[in-house]
Amino acid sequence: MTLEAQQPVPESENPHYSVPWKFIDNWIGVILLALIQGMIAIIVLLGSKTELAQSAAIVLLELAYILPVILILVWRHVSWKQLGFGKFEWKTLGLGCGLLVAAYTIIIVHNALLYFMGVDTQGEKIAKMFAELNSPFWFAIVAAVVAPFVEETFFRGFLFQGFRARYGWKVGMVLSSAIFAAAHLDLVVLIPTFILGNVLAYVYHRSNSVWPGIVLHFLVNSFGLCGAYFATHYQSFIPL
Repeated sequence: MTLEAQQPVPESENPHYSVPWKFIDNWIGVILLALIQGMIAIIVLLGSKTELAQSAAIVLLELAYILPVILILVWRHVSWKQLGFGKFEWKTLGLGCGLLVAAYTIIIVHNALLYFMGVDTQGEKIAKMFAELNSPFWFAIVAAVVAPFVEETFFRGFLFQGFRARYGWKVGMVLSSAIFAAAHLDLVVLIPTFILGNVLAYVYHRSNSVWPGIVLHFLVNSFGLCGAYFATHYQSFIPL
């Protein structure tokens, strides 16, 4: 056996992390997402201000995450299963819940600092949206159901996997989480979203499945929506 054969394979070249699409496809997906969301935003700004139009815009902006993935998978003749739609160990969810508790200790401190600085937190902004919408049904459905599915598919199943195959899981986790945070287009949620992105990417890394992340993402968004709805409609129950 030669000396070269004895050397360990670098993590970024480990076949365990290989993906059936090219590395450049990751950046093509990011660019396509930015273009699609930009076009939808322009259409919304130029279009009607009715509640129906607002609801349609919310749905389209979330579905925009899945379109680049569809285009690239069709182009590369890749199966959806390659994104991580497979079985996973349930204990991964327990790990994810524990990491979320740790993450939220940091996020709560972050939001408290924003509050004392007089800056609206994400929860306050969502509460205002609830108050402005006559019927927040579509907003709640998209945020709690559609968003976890399409965002986990794009950011973890597609983007994180591609970066992990090239750079290893640690760099892939940080890079995909940074893009995940930036895609929300809100400086207030940049740090919390980045932290949550790292948790979800690590859970994906441990399970190689998007399902644990979808469940955790659903729980995070659902609890946030319930809290915002309660704060908006039952203010009298909140102690001052």
